[in-house]
Amino acid sequence: MSTATASAPALNAVATMTAKSVRFMGERVELIDEEVTALKPNQVRLRTETTLVSIGTEIAWIEQKAKTKEPCWLGYSYVGTIEALGSDVSGHRVGERVLASKGHCSGGNLSVEPGSLVPVPEGLSSERAAFGTLAAIAYHIVQRAAPRLNEPTVVIGQGAVGSLILQVAKMAGASPLIAVDMDPARLEMAAKLGAIPLNPAKDDVVARVKELTGGDGVPLCIEVATNPKAFELAFKLLGLRGRLIVTSTLFESVPMPILDGFIEKEISVIGAHAPKTPATPNTYYPYTQAGNKAAAMQAMLDGRLKVDHLLSHKIKPHEAPAIYERLRQKDRSIVGVLIDWR
Repeated sequence: MSTATASAPALNAVATMTAKSVRFMGERVELIDEEVTALKPNQVRLRTETTLVSIGTEIAWIEQKAKTKEPCWLGYSYVGTIEALGSDVSGHRVGERVLASKGHCSGGNLSVEPGSLVPVPEGLSSERAAFGTLAAIAYHIVQRAAPRLNEPTVVIGQGAVGSLILQVAKMAGASPLIAVDMDPARLEMAAKLGAIPLNPAKDDVVARVKELTGGDGVPLCIEVATNPKAFELAFKLLGLRGRLIVTSTLFESVPMPILDGFIEKEISVIGAHAPKTPATPNTYYPYTQAGNKAAAMQAMLDGRLKVDHLLSHKIKPHEAPAIYERLRQKDRSIVGVLIDWR
């Protein structure tokens, strides 16, 4: 990355300011004003271009907080431009477009830590770059799954993250890929991406998977459905010594068939939580948060990772409360929501 060489930023870029922010306020999502403090030495001041709603995770946060009427921040997939640098910040420049883990807001300060700001490749739109954080989550999940070459793999759930997982697993050599979802449009896209689509509302998914695997069941199943019922299906689909990768933000308990579904088949259940990806490389885990984001954005730029089909709604900030209410009502016509702050 280039070291900062720009002249000192204008005063209004470093002083206290007011920004817009999308927050859950205990009962509903609102667009509010928030004060941004003066820039600290270890921070950058950002001007927002786009943010992406992480539907499964954010709605789970909202419903959990709604029980106690507690407010919470929303969002973590952010693309913006650096407007000013704190005195201790190096390795970045004013005017640089970056992907960051920051909430839905019009701008503000961000403390700079290893890997917290990832440059957006030249030529990649801010709309596509906003998928970089979700794509990095998919990279981590597939890294935890460690699919083997030509390993039959089921992905349950074909929302935004599920579709990205499907594509990354394909890059890793998993085959055949089997996509499970209740939505015909999502399954149609999964088929275009090279997967065998199965709809539990129409297909005998267990019988079809056994047919595709010679009666054995699959060795790898990745759950990304945010639905407790997905686990019961996953255990039925897995074969001897199969691996179940659990990814969804669920707060309730999930029944587990202990003897016949788990012990007798010697199933391994593996959690995948992207924030556990290290910020810096270490001997035990070679992947990093910044590395996964950079790799995902490069794959988008190269055309290996498709994201355009995941953007169903592009909105302005004032439209956010209404779209979140639709999401809380389980409007499945919404696949991906981009907030354009420009």
